[in-house]
Parts: sequence; structure tokens; C-alpha cells
Amino acid sequence: MFHNSEHSFHTTRWSLVSRLRTQDDESAARVALSELCSRNWFPVYAFIRRMGMSASDAEDATQGFFQHVLTHDLLMKAQRERGRFRSFLLGCLKHFLGNEWQKAQAQRRGGHLAAVHLDALEAEERYHIEVEALSTSDEEVFDQSWAHGILDTAMLQLRAEQQDDGRFDLLARALTGSEDRATLMQATGMTENALKVTIHRLRKRYRELLRAAVAETVENKAEVDAELAYLVACLRR
Repeated sequence: MFHNSEHSFHTTRWSLVSRLRTQDDESAARVALSELCSRNWFPVYAFIRRMGMSASDAEDATQGFFQHVLTHDLLMKAQRERGRFRSFLLGCLKHFLGNEWQKAQAQRRGGHLAAVHLDALEAEERYHIEVEALSTSDEEVFDQSWAHGILDTAMLQLRAEQQDDGRFDLLARALTGSEDRATLMQATGMTENALKVTIHRLRKRYRELLRAAVAETVENKAEVDAELAYLVACLRR
């Protein structure tokens, strides 16, 4: 778990890609790459699963994709100025499924993939909860899964920052605006004014962390608002 926003959001997505290109130590570069893959595996799995593959085949294809990324150094060649990391990764995935999947099956679950987190049970549970009932296209499924990942990243960071406050789990539900103030006051022992101030502070910080997470996936800060609005719209479909 991360303990400050500087550590969390300066080691994600495009900045991790930059770190890969500047690492002299190959093992350190592989650690950075594995970290990047582990943070982005679920949108890949959800996209593949939605295309009609069984859970086991989707797991194999996800592992195969990251094996392809590792062995072909695709992320080493990525350029931030080409746009959104979300779009770059999806483009690589489509190319892989169209041209490389059959070749990759012979190498699946091998090589450096031991460092890439992919829990089959977790994958299917998340797929059934977040994806299965959606009526959107395969690409929109990828984007929605990506959006969930951005929200989760920001929430984990906020939780880490509030780790000394045992009331956070109770207060976190207020971030969506669906809280029962009277119930929260009773559960936390806070006055109405203190609760309002605390919720306002948490919401403000959560928005900051969301923007920071999104900023690491786009070319420049000018694109943050548009990307964030797009991801929110994805979650409302």
C-alpha cells in the first residue's frame, strides 16, 4: 500500500514507461514493467472475455498478451506524446489478438510472467460484477474497466493517507453523495458540522487524486478534464 501521493502517482502508467527507458539495470526495468502490467491486467482480461473466450482461455490470452509485451519490449517503444495510455494499450491488445495470439499460446504462462498478478478467481468475480451485464461494445467494456481501475487507484491512495483514522471506512461511502448523515454522525461520534467539513475535505482530496491518476495516462494536463469526463460517462452507461 502506498503512503503518499507522490510515490503513488509518479510510478504509474506513462511515468513507469519513462522509467523503463532510462533504467540501466535490466532487472529493475523488468520490475517496473511487471508493476505496470499488474496495474492494468483487468481491462485486458475483460476485453478478451467479452469477445467470447471462456474464463480459462481469457486468462491464457491475458497472460499471453503480457508475455508478448515483455518479449517484444512494446512499452519501451511507447511515446507519451502519442496520446492516452489507455488507447495505446488497447491498440496493442487488438494487434496481439489479431496477429500474435496463436503464436503466443506455445509460450503462455512462461518467462517473466511470474511477476504479473492475475488471479483467475478475482478476474471472474470482477467480470461478473463489473462487466457481464453491460450492453456496451467490447471497446467500451475495456474503457469501463479502465475507469474502475482509476477510481480504485484513487480510493486506495486516499485510504492510505487516512490510515490513522479508523472512521475512514464509514466515511468513504459519503464520497458518492449517498450517505445517511444521521447514521454517520451516530457511527462516528461527530457533530453535524464536523461531519460536513470532513466529508467536504475527503471529497476534495479524492477529486485531486482522481485527476492525478488520470494525468498519468494522458499526454498533458490539458487533456485531464476531457479524459476524466469520458471515464465518468463510461461508468454511467
